[in-house]
Amino acid sequence: MSLAKVCLTYRLEFFTPVHVGTGTGGRGFLDKYLYRERDYHQKKDYPVIPGSTIKGRLRAAVTALARAQVYGPEEACRETEDCPCLVCLIFGQKGNRRGHLYFEDARPTDNDIDRLVGVRPGIAMDRYRRVARDNALYTVETIGGKNVVFQGQIWGWVPEEKRQTVVAALKDAFAFNYALGFGKSRGLGWFRVQVVEEGSGKCGTP
Repeated sequence: MSLAKVCLTYRLEFFTPVHVGTGTGGRGFLDKYLYRERDYHQKKDYPVIPGSTIKGRLRAAVTALARAQVYGPEEACRETEDCPCLVCLIFGQKGNRRGHLYFEDARPTDNDIDRLVGVRPGIAMDRYRRVARDNALYTVETIGGKNVVFQGQIWGWVPEEKRQTVVAALKDAFAFNYALGFGKSRGLGWFRVQVVEEGSGKCGTP
């Protein structure tokens, strides 16, 4: 089987503040902190968007598109061990087989991104009573706002005959998403995306 390399660079340009957190409780006076990565050269922690977050959002979108047979009936997932569908090929099968592509963390293009860190207060609502809950004030660490850009890459090797379909599906999946992270319904994390197909030597290993 002949393999071809997929190499995509995506840019998420946010026009509202965004919070992508650790999924755990706060370490200090805030309730929700940004996910950060240590830069050992600069001895600083920078906010990043984990590749796993990007992968999860894209997987949900590609799954929905494949079920709608956008790429043909043969790409609908059969949920078997040897399933050759797009979802299993790109993302793998849970607890069984890894996908063919790597989803790197998205990092800010601005090296001085910390100046754009802020705190957003909020209050939890009771869905049934439709009123604010008692003692439910919380605080969320956010980054940026208008024109903040995070950039990441997706790369790997896929069967040559499926390469164009894989690239098209990932671009469609990005277009399927319009907001990211906590507080989307409250206006956080709204973005526009640009996806560029790179030459084979532009990302990952040659």
